[in-house]
Amino acid sequence: MQTKNIIFYTTFFLCTNIFAAEIHLQAIDVNAEAELLEDTITKKSASLAKEAKGETLGDFLGDEQFIDSASYGPAVGRPVVRGMDGYRVGITNGNIDLNDLSAMSQDHAVGLVPRASEKIEIIKGPASLLYGNYSGGVVRVLGEEHEKKLLKQGYSLDTTSSYGTNGAGLVLGGTVNASDYNVSISANTFYHDSSNYKDGNGNEVKDTDSYSLESHVVLGYQFNANNILKLYIDEMEKNYGIPNSTLAATTIEMTQERYGLVWHNKNLFDVIRYMQTEIQSSDYLHSELEGERADGLFSQKQFSVSTMLEFDIEEWMFKANAEYQNSELKVCHDHGKCTKFYDAARTGIDDGVALQQNIDRFGLPYAHGHPMPNISESSVKTGLLSSYFLDDDNELKIAINGEFREISPDSVNIPEVWLVTASMNPTYYDTKDDFALSSSLGIASFVNNNFSFEGSLSYIERLPSSTELYWNGFHHATDTYIFGDVNLDNERSFNVDIDTVIKLDDFTTKIGTFYYYFLNYIYQDPLADDNGNLLIDPFHQSDVWAIKGVGASVYGLAIKESYKKKLGANIFDISLDLQAIRGTLHSGGNLPRIPTLSSTLELEHKYKSYTGNISYKYVDESRFDAKNETQTPAYSWVSALISYEQKIRYLAYSIYLKGENLTDEMAYNHLSFLKETAPLPGRQVSVGLDLSF
Repeated sequence: MQTKNIIFYTTFFLCTNIFAAEIHLQAIDVNAEAELLEDTITKKSASLAKEAKGETLGDFLGDEQFIDSASYGPAVGRPVVRGMDGYRVGITNGNIDLNDLSAMSQDHAVGLVPRASEKIEIIKGPASLLYGNYSGGVVRVLGEEHEKKLLKQGYSLDTTSSYGTNGAGLVLGGTVNASDYNVSISANTFYHDSSNYKDGNGNEVKDTDSYSLESHVVLGYQFNANNILKLYIDEMEKNYGIPNSTLAATTIEMTQERYGLVWHNKNLFDVIRYMQTEIQSSDYLHSELEGERADGLFSQKQFSVSTMLEFDIEEWMFKANAEYQNSELKVCHDHGKCTKFYDAARTGIDDGVALQQNIDRFGLPYAHGHPMPNISESSVKTGLLSSYFLDDDNELKIAINGEFREISPDSVNIPEVWLVTASMNPTYYDTKDDFALSSSLGIASFVNNNFSFEGSLSYIERLPSSTELYWNGFHHATDTYIFGDVNLDNERSFNVDIDTVIKLDDFTTKIGTFYYYFLNYIYQDPLADDNGNLLIDPFHQSDVWAIKGVGASVYGLAIKESYKKKLGANIFDISLDLQAIRGTLHSGGNLPRIPTLSSTLELEHKYKSYTGNISYKYVDESRFDAKNETQTPAYSWVSALISYEQKIRYLAYSIYLKGENLTDEMAYNHLSFLKETAPLPGRQVSVGLDLSF
């Protein structure tokens, strides 16, 4: 691996010297660099799909700066943004929080197929506070229903298909659009099916098969020049294996249904420049099976109303978003009995007798009933973003977000012997009222034609989730026993983000850096006895983890150097990207599951209708492991993509050939709880065809 490092960094310095040999300052088109500076980056889902290393949302965004994927095989990969994972990264469907349980545990897939969306936005800094209190920012997934206009007049059909080896599987999908005067309809469906893959050593990784299907229909009607109403229906099914260490196959069967209405209104009362109101009802369900045995069942029903306003007051431009949400969460974890939800029997025996026995015996409240009570949760989020141009080249942004929440646990599902009694905690099942307030100040500046930067200072306060508060039980997919903490305080952090762009002739340098100081970082930590031996739960002989809040810091630096040159009909684009993130505990030691140092060298060549891209990514070994965290070795990852696009009278088509991990390296994802049992796939080769009529 040392030889590879020498070759890689030698290439970097040679490229830098060659490209920097003659540098002449020249004027640049400021608008062309806007995306590099905006706190919101928008990508078309179809473009991301072709370059993605897989079919998950994390795969689609994994090539963006400071974004990684917490993979659990080909079906699961939630985005990890600047080292922030889980509830620290918001995922929204339009302006509404996505109804799924992917933040609860990394084995839970994100409740959408990213191919079925139109666009995906990555939002950080002040703009992210429109949608909630997230230290890692927001990933906003948009469908046709969120477009301000009706579809273009006429009819169109887009199809995509691909097949890949070694677990990449079969992808089929299509979108039909039709619009005539004031009525439009858009319908799409996307299907993915893959079998178990093999790792870089040629060993089959069990339970890594995956199946997903999502269909989305949008009906639009324009009442007048200022008012458009769009109705949508969305249904998703996803079944996949979890490659954990249990003997019986662990599989998850997941469904998600969404029904909604979006009203777009322009020039409301001549005061509101634009208003978007969305009403959504959704139903999420997933079951966990051990072999043929139904051991787990999760359900969350959610009703949401959101209104986004855009308006101006003198020279200030404003965006405001208010969201009301009510959700009902039910959890069943009981060996073979979770084919449906049920209330526990009440026989009149003493409450909490078995729980108290375990407290007396082990000093910890081990329970073997359902791991948490049913939860009813209502919340109101309000976000305001204001921006003001100090002059033509400098923009000031100020944002604030407040969240009010009422959370009501219902112990009707908990067997009486496992109930928390008044002597243990008299307020455990009481309704909780919580509040969180966040704010952010940012500035974007074009210093001159060759230098620009954007920076923000934020205070982020996040309410702990119901699972972080109330979970007390075994989790089959990760084979761990987890203790929540009902007394958790809000997660609070001070965040600094700075992005800089330097443009010198055809040479561009983009530097991003951040520092997040957490007063109370909430995470899972393994428990050990006084001698340092890891605790084992008495029911399943599994490791014991506790959810706790501690002081911590997460900081990072990314540098991307790019050189783009046009020679006749040829366009060459070469870049080198270096990223480093570190997470430390204020008490000493390191945070677990922090992305390791990585660097990527990429070369792209375009000639008329042809595009060729090859990249070499080096991921370093984990050098700053947390206590009791398994180290992962370094690996290299080679990707290549060749495509040909052509447009004739009634048809546009794209044919491509794609390869991932072409050197067939043995690779482990340091971000995954299942890094040992779910290594990354070995060599994959895919061929695809996209058609547009």
